[in-house]
Amino acid sequence: MILTKKIVKSVITWLIASLFIIVIILMPRDVTYDTTEAGVFQDAHYVYSFEKHMQSFKDFFTFIKENKSLGNYNSYYTIEDILVESIPKSFMIVLLALLLGFIFGLFKGMIDYRLSISSRWTIFGKGSTWFFLSIPDFFIVISLQLGLMFLYDIGLFPYVDVFGSDKVDNFIMAIIYLMIYPLFYISKVVSTCFEAEERKDYIRTARSKGISYNKILYLHVLWNCWITILTNLSTISLYMLSNLFIIEKFMGYKGAGYYFFSAVTPGAMVYVGGGRDLGLANMAIAFTLIFTLFILIVHIISHISIYILDKKRMGETA
Repeated sequence: MILTKKIVKSVITWLIASLFIIVIILMPRDVTYDTTEAGVFQDAHYVYSFEKHMQSFKDFFTFIKENKSLGNYNSYYTIEDILVESIPKSFMIVLLALLLGFIFGLFKGMIDYRLSISSRWTIFGKGSTWFFLSIPDFFIVISLQLGLMFLYDIGLFPYVDVFGSDKVDNFIMAIIYLMIYPLFYISKVVSTCFEAEERKDYIRTARSKGISYNKILYLHVLWNCWITILTNLSTISLYMLSNLFIIEKFMGYKGAGYYFFSAVTPGAMVYVGGGRDLGLANMAIAFTLIFTLFILIVHIISHISIYILDKKRMGETA
């Protein structure tokens, strides 16, 4: 019953959040311009109309109903073509980055915890984790790219194509960029959780029975930390998706994030008498529903996993 309530609550939250984003996307962008008698631009004012806002909703659903399509991206591709091509490319790197970040984050967190026992080596454990979480991911991405270019230039590393989306190099680099945050975030959660668990009575009891320290650490302590780790899964996934838009645009990696970014950017050119409508609003809405649905699925998986682990732990305690 508790699990069902949490899932229902997550679905309702997803529906509300998705609707809210769609409302923003379909918001009219009418602008009035103040000019001189000679037609020289002086000022611009945004004018909101509720009637036009409602009409944009009607136009959106009418267009889909009549055309049985989201429309054309350009003269060669429909929006559906872009969705089918870009979504697998993006979600493949997201899932692999999440999986690898999860695995390496576990190991990094345990190493951070072990090194924290000796204050002399803490800087290489928790210190490095703190450093990478403190600086923007974008700075790390640029540093990696410059580093690879420099190593290639002096002949210490093979050529790596850091821009584009058609080569294996691009695929691997996109995974590495996306993996940065979950790796260090999970390592922080794991090391903090280990420190909290080591003060509990069952650790002292296990030690008094002669159980080896490594067995206590990697079996008992890690098992009790899983719920805390999984609780942060939704946060990590949400942050990764927000990074996906920037990384794909910066790399020229033509995945879902790249096209979504293009769809919600009306362009920098403004001229008197012109509007600020999103020409690809339909595509932006489609990507919005897909991205938020991904977050919902991760959230539900997290709830189910925590529920199962909690039941097992309660069974073992009983």
